Amino acid sequence: MNNSEPSAVSLPLSQRAQRLSAPGTSSMRSKANALKEAGVNVVNFAAGELSFDACPIMKAAAADALATARNRYTPPIGLPQLRHALAQQVTQRCAVNYAADEIAVTAGAKQALYNAAMVLLNPGDEVIVAVPYWETFPTQIQLAGGVPVYVDTAADDYRLTCAAVQKALTPRTRMIVINTPNNPTGTVYQREELLGIARLAFAHRLWVVFDECYRKLVRAPHEHHNIVSLFAPLKHQTVLVDSFSKSHAVTGWRVGYACAPAPVIAAMHNLQGHTTSNPSSLSQYAALGSLMADAPHFTRQINAFLDQQLLAACTCLGYVDGIRCAPPEGAFYLFIDVSRKLGGRYLGTVIRDVDHLADLLLTEAHIAVVPGSGCGDGNSIRISYAVEREALVEGLTRFARFMSEIVAH
Repeated sequence: MNNSEPSAVSLPLSQRAQRLSAPGTSSMRSKANALKEAGVNVVNFAAGELSFDACPIMKAAAADALATARNRYTPPIGLPQLRHALAQQVTQRCAVNYAADEIAVTAGAKQALYNAAMVLLNPGDEVIVAVPYWETFPTQIQLAGGVPVYVDTAADDYRLTCAAVQKALTPRTRMIVINTPNNPTGTVYQREELLGIARLAFAHRLWVVFDECYRKLVRAPHEHHNIVSLFAPLKHQTVLVDSFSKSHAVTGWRVGYACAPAPVIAAMHNLQGHTTSNPSSLSQYAALGSLMADAPHFTRQINAFLDQQLLAACTCLGYVDGIRCAPPEGAFYLFIDVSRKLGGRYLGTVIRDVDHLADLLLTEAHIAVVPGSGCGDGNSIRISYAVEREALVEGLTRFARFMSEIVAH
């Protein structure tokens, strides 16, 4: 009688899972952390977060919530008082009325975007996405059964124009995604650009997902414009997505929100009730605290820091031949065109593509960057300049040295 254990059988993952890959930012961050754990001094330009401590008001509110044992479940889409406060704030800044039943609090903006895709898209629906894009946009669209329709914006200063949207429209178009200030390019859409797209979307009865997570981080003289505030009739076709992560330096706290018509929010409630349920209760109370006692000085402090960081970064990059980089108008990224370096040789090794370049920058120069291939642009890399000043200068010095050693093909 054979009592041996049966051999293990490797069961397949779903087709959906097999199509998924890790985000480029997470992948590069993991590689950088592995080198750090091995004792290597790595400068991490890949992480999309500020090198700031969290907003003091949010810290105090979270500590108070913890001390008073506010650690129970909340409704799936957020504390009623937080939704009410957010509705008031959005109403005030957009000059368009929003009610609490038009607000969903989510575990970061990423969940708000996912919810929007899942409750608004049917299989085969087309979604217009500007290239370069934040790589989560097309992935979530595909998870919902939608089809991303990519529009290259390089020739238009990385702006999705009304003419380009018109050209991309088909009978299957269901949605347009707009991200301003933009990740990865730093582009801030101008008033007339948004107004034109708003009118087009309204006329064609399209949904607009408007991601404005970096709205407080804009370099002067540029200004952020909200698409609903520019064209109020579009409110009933728009999902506004925002977050506390970037503006309050709390990326790990995972608290964002969506503003949309009440039936959309009700559908998000049902979906979120079966996925994460409520976002962290402590993070919600922290967000509520920041709304009840807003700290504009904290935002000014962040923007003053970013102004100085950008100046230092542009100074360092000015010494690097063979690259192109337009100064960003918002957010905190540099999107650098390195196409002239691709195909060149570094110490005899041919640089095959931008992913290979990013790997070499990490292993040889010990700096982590995000290859633009994950953003739909195989000619560029993304660097965050929101790191500490010493790391910024050291990392860009290494970058300049590495790039100078590439022999043109």
